[in-house]
Amino acid sequence: MDRISQYKKYLNNGKEDVVIEEEEILKPSEIKILVLTSATDSEEPTVNRLEKVCKKRSIELHRISSDKAYVSKKSESKETLIIYNYDGEGNSMEVNSNDNIVCIARRTVVTNRNAGILHKMLSDHGVFCINSPSSVRTASNKFNAYINFINNDIKTPRTCLVSDVKYIDDALKEVGGKFPVILKFTEGHGGKGVMKLDSRDSLVSVIQALRSDEENKKELILQEYKEVKDDRRILVLNGKVIAAAKRKKMKRDFRSNVSLGAEVEPYKPTEEEIEIAVKTAKSVDCYYCGVDIIEYKDEYFVLEVNPSPGSKSSYWDLDKKKNINGTELIAKLVDGIMDKDDWKHETKEVGVIEVVDVLEKGIEPMTAKMDTGNSGYNVIGVDKLQVKNKTAEFYIKGFDKKITKKVLPKKSLIKNNGSKTEERYCVSFDIKVGEKVYKDVHFSLSDRDNMNHTILISRKFMIDSKMSVNPKKKFVLGEL
Repeated sequence: MDRISQYKKYLNNGKEDVVIEEEEILKPSEIKILVLTSATDSEEPTVNRLEKVCKKRSIELHRISSDKAYVSKKSESKETLIIYNYDGEGNSMEVNSNDNIVCIARRTVVTNRNAGILHKMLSDHGVFCINSPSSVRTASNKFNAYINFINNDIKTPRTCLVSDVKYIDDALKEVGGKFPVILKFTEGHGGKGVMKLDSRDSLVSVIQALRSDEENKKELILQEYKEVKDDRRILVLNGKVIAAAKRKKMKRDFRSNVSLGAEVEPYKPTEEEIEIAVKTAKSVDCYYCGVDIIEYKDEYFVLEVNPSPGSKSSYWDLDKKKNINGTELIAKLVDGIMDKDDWKHETKEVGVIEVVDVLEKGIEPMTAKMDTGNSGYNVIGVDKLQVKNKTAEFYIKGFDKKITKKVLPKKSLIKNNGSKTEERYCVSFDIKVGEKVYKDVHFSLSDRDNMNHTILISRKFMIDSKMSVNPKKKFVLGEL
């Protein structure tokens, strides 16, 4: 959205003190991509394609060897995370919480415990993860995903968790009571661990065999079987379907996984399939994922969500309206990553009013409004503002301490009272919110007399700081 469109939007909203800012589209030199994977080159063609695309665009990319790397916070700076032995060859790298870093989490974060820990630490440190640890956990566990589908009115084959053969008849009733049925592990990929069983005896025998290993009892689910010729893998990126493919069932096999040799062809999804795929991705909170859909008796059913889809197939590109290969698909993913305004993080809850400490001598902590209607700079109320030679002198409202600050080159554009706009000078402060200190935070200086709160914290700051506002709460992070 350009500045004029933003301005018109805010005029219509009629809000006060709205800062108009441009979208933040990153340049290739401003971004770093980390790929969390334990696979070798031959095992991970998607990572190879990522490297190829990023190299062509001069984007810095590093593979993080999830089974060999480990992390630690730099003792003198909590803002810096150090990944030791990230490449398996003894090298380390620093990750600053304010850097433009994206972590693309491959399947290893589910199958490898150390990878899962690395994934969580990077996310907690402020790295934008595709996908977030919580969304990967939800989507990768087929029963958790099933519960999310049901809660969001998404049609899916009836499914039941199988805890013991003693309850097998109850489980069969839950999924329709007819054979054949599907038995599979709650966590698995590529069609591995998925079994089609034609009788109660065979079902009981297989469950008993799988349960015989006391040290490795994986969760199992029972699912009704629907006879179809193919399924559709529909790729969703940031709430939009970008590509799709049809996967045909193999001869002498009921599965249609590409990794098992299924035949794949580009596929143009229907409007209903597009709507279902977007809704499904949202239900498990995935930024980028593959949604697997079948058509059975003129109805669509979601089978599962893959939070780490591959790129082996040819796809139908919904934007370009043509077939694309795996490298072109990865290029679309990288294109999406470059728009930082679309980055989504796991957030911490804050109240609509919180305590903010401006770290200046003579200034005490004060209450601040978390202003979700403000998309640009934060605002601080001041008195006796004077600007000369790129230096601002002022008093923060309610305090007698004169403050001198260098004026930032960029001014903020403000709409007041639904009518006129004005430009305001901006300065930077170090502030403390909750237990965390934020350096060089930009504030526009407002000398208005009718501010209910001396400080207004902007939506942009909250997004960058991974905060989400609960409008029903105040002082979640602590009181004065």
